[in-house]
Amino acid sequence: MFIVIEGSDGSGKSSLTSAISRVIKDMYKGADLVEFHKGKPEELSRKWVLNEWTLSIADKNWYQNHAVADRWHWGEVTYAPIKRPTTCKDSYGLLGTSGWRWTELFMASRGIAQFWLYQPLEVIQRRVEARGDDFIRVTELEAILELYCHASNRVHSLARKLTPSPDSLEEIDDLAKSVVRDAQLISARAAKLAQFPYYIGPPEPEVLLVGDRPGGKIPFTRMPFFPLEGNSGDFLLGSLPETFWRSCGIINSSEYVGASFKELYEVLKRPRIIALGRLAEKALMHSGMYKNEYNVVPHPQYVRRFHSRDKIEYGQAIQRLSRQITGDDPWILR
Repeated sequence: MFIVIEGSDGSGKSSLTSAISRVIKDMYKGADLVEFHKGKPEELSRKWVLNEWTLSIADKNWYQNHAVADRWHWGEVTYAPIKRPTTCKDSYGLLGTSGWRWTELFMASRGIAQFWLYQPLEVIQRRVEARGDDFIRVTELEAILELYCHASNRVHSLARKLTPSPDSLEEIDDLAKSVVRDAQLISARAAKLAQFPYYIGPPEPEVLLVGDRPGGKIPFTRMPFFPLEGNSGDFLLGSLPETFWRSCGIINSSEYVGASFKELYEVLKRPRIIALGRLAEKALMHSGMYKNEYNVVPHPQYVRRFHSRDKIEYGQAIQRLSRQITGDDPWILR
């Protein structure tokens, strides 16, 4: 079980995460509990932040182990635009659109429960004024809180917005217990994915995007379409429509072929399949999939190199084809 508490300065994250840790330690006697406190990135690069928020925790089974995090990756949406705007090519900071989406799909595949701890502007202003802060100015809190509202709408799935009474310490323990209960349910729904560590996406995606193998420039991970700036993962994740990317699961066929692919396919409840390129199609055929069970579109690396102007159209085609198995579509590879 992995719990992330996001929220602005002065919202009470430290008190709540401490209470959650106590609940978990009491509920799971002797269990391993990791407590994270995330601040600003130590290196201003996408590779660093993606490693910090995804790859660094990828090898641990979070269905058997437990973690509580005071902040995670929302800072790239909420603080970066104000504190280091030069790192924001879009509104997602160092992560960029594709890095944000990849992180969210990764977290969904690990059953990580995200909560937004909210307090009104006047409350967080009063608290920050009282305690002082070397990083945040009180005058910045209004904009930061507004950016938190935007961030809450951009996640794959928000477990809950938490709105405790600002003056009730007694409420914190009950709130912590309810957070743990919610997180247990989220973790249980995703636990079936523990046997598929190289899949990212929700437990039951509407569509499964199948690539072939990791690119040669990223030998440090076998995860699919890891979105370094300018590579095929960056292109693919950035091309998908905002209304669509949350419904996607992603794998590389080099990790799941034959019986293992069929097993994953059944566990995911038989989603529609889009093969990204001919090599992915070949792997699907070797896994025993019939041609009427999937569509094939060009690999994003090919589109990026030769048809980069068609990026938006490419993502729209993937969305369109995910909703139909047959049809005369110009993006289908025959």
